[in-house]
Amino acid sequence: MNNEFEWRSQIKKLGESVEPANDLWSGIAARIALEQARPAAAQRRWSRAVAAIAATFVIATGASLMALRVDRSVPPSSVPASTTQPAVATTPADAAPTAFDWAQPSDPKLAAAAHDLDQAGADLQAALDAHPDAVFLVSMINRTNSQRMRLMRQSAISG
Repeated sequence: MNNEFEWRSQIKKLGESVEPANDLWSGIAARIALEQARPAAAQRRWSRAVAAIAATFVIATGASLMALRVDRSVPPSSVPASTTQPAVATTPADAAPTAFDWAQPSDPKLAAAAHDLDQAGADLQAALDAHPDAVFLVSMINRTNSQRMRLMRQSAISG
């Protein structure tokens, strides 16, 4: 029974406030005083660095916006006709030039597939020129180019 009395008295003491073993306020007050006594030159260095970063950001943003505005203001008459109209070619001689013109497979079946992929790439590029905000067209162009590269690898393997 004596143990139960001790346990209950210890439980009652749990709700009471406890004083810390050492006083932390003296260290905190010393650090606050040190920060207040800090020279103003160090604070000015920070404000100069922040101002330099902000100025760099403003200049970079302005240059980007100017480049975007100049890029969109190109008159349609100065753009070559091959980029504004979809390429409708039936033979490789009539086709619009592509990045893969240098790589034509020697196998006729692979050459026909390469021509189809080149035509699809030209059509996708024309669609992207008509709708520059269509991000999905970029992924489709990338996928078409990837298939064209796989085709060229297959052509190299088959000899």
